[in-house]
Amino acid sequence: TTLSVGYNAAQEKHKSMIYVKLNDRKERALNQEEVIQGFREQFKPYQKDLFITAAAIPNIKGAGVSVPYQIVLKSDSFKNLKVAAKNLTEYLAKKKGFVDIDTNLDDGKPQIDINIIRTNANRLGISASQIAQAIATAFSSDLEISYFEEKGKQYNITLRFGDANRVSLDDIKKIQLRNRKGELVYLDGLVTFSKSEALATINHFDRQRQVTVFSDLFGLDLGGSVAYTRAGIDELLPEGVSYRFTGFAEEMEKTGKAFGAALGLSVILMFIILAILYESLIQPIIIMMALPLSIIGVMLALYLSGLQFSLFVMIGFMLLMGMVGKNAVLLVDFANEAMEHGKSADDALIEAGEKRLRPILMTTIAMIFAMLPLALGTGLGAETNAPMSIAIIGGLLSSMVLTLLIVPVMYRMINPLDRWLRKFYEGKIEE
Repeated sequence: TTLSVGYNAAQEKHKSMIYVKLNDRKERALNQEEVIQGFREQFKPYQKDLFITAAAIPNIKGAGVSVPYQIVLKSDSFKNLKVAAKNLTEYLAKKKGFVDIDTNLDDGKPQIDINIIRTNANRLGISASQIAQAIATAFSSDLEISYFEEKGKQYNITLRFGDANRVSLDDIKKIQLRNRKGELVYLDGLVTFSKSEALATINHFDRQRQVTVFSDLFGLDLGGSVAYTRAGIDELLPEGVSYRFTGFAEEMEKTGKAFGAALGLSVILMFIILAILYESLIQPIIIMMALPLSIIGVMLALYLSGLQFSLFVMIGFMLLMGMVGKNAVLLVDFANEAMEHGKSADDALIEAGEKRLRPILMTTIAMIFAMLPLALGTGLGAETNAPMSIAIIGGLLSSMVLTLLIVPVMYRMINPLDRWLRKFYEGKIEE
């Protein structure tokens, strides 16, 4: 383990980070998320006085600590931003699964504003720069009045009041300045004091002031957290405050759109190829009925295993599309061949189910057993490979069972339309 104090860009000394390196996965029983959750439970007794969070370090070197849930609140009014951030953090805290909720809004540092009474200063012939220089010289020790050298090194000499004379506002009032007549006058009567807060940093996003609310997730997927936020955020934000998801949520939205486009294109290409092979616009629809049937198994497998829908699950689903279609192809191919030999649709489907049950079972079981090592793996990368393989196994099982039930029914219902269209086109060609 290593400890860093003032680890962020602002080098804030009141913040520190402890980096913990885990042993090899084979040497520990818990995965990374379980270890992090264990730390969170141990930190709870100290949360009254400190804000302590446990988070995973991204795989990208130098990326720092990152959390999956990030939402940026934007407004021209900083007051409204503070209200919006408070409302949103309280709203997220009500939902189980949001952990270590925090914002980048730090409390401002207290400061004293010195306001010059212009009329009094002008009457005495004292300028604002004189007042500022006198206060800076007395309190901040920034003014270099000379220097001296010793053993080849040069040291600057600065001037300021002693510690006993830099305690209260009365010490500032006692500072004396010379007016235009050369007389010494006290600073008291030339300035007034007011207390305020100075922000350490002012963050902007799209040319507006912003506050980022971020949270880690445990037992709640990123899609669910975004949906929960969208459901109630409009009632939480004051007028003039807008929001935008960033980080992993933004990337997930982009990936989802790209995945949807790729999925739609693959379905279109599959339909075109099947239509060419079967010389029909109807039978490809029957075969492609296996695709939505596999989604049931994917979702059920993820739910039972407690895994989340992720990019790797999307990749597994793309692989699954090519796997599940072969069951329907086996049934439709055999039924078409049987009907060409004079059998009725019912007899052809019954025989197709009997003759093609074994090949369907053998190919599906073979693919399931091929995925089991990834699904049950405990080595490096198991957390990444397991969701993809479990999704494929669930999709294969549901597709195998439902294809044998749904595809014959669809074939029996749509086949008369397919035969009518074939006769219609053949008649047109003969004409």
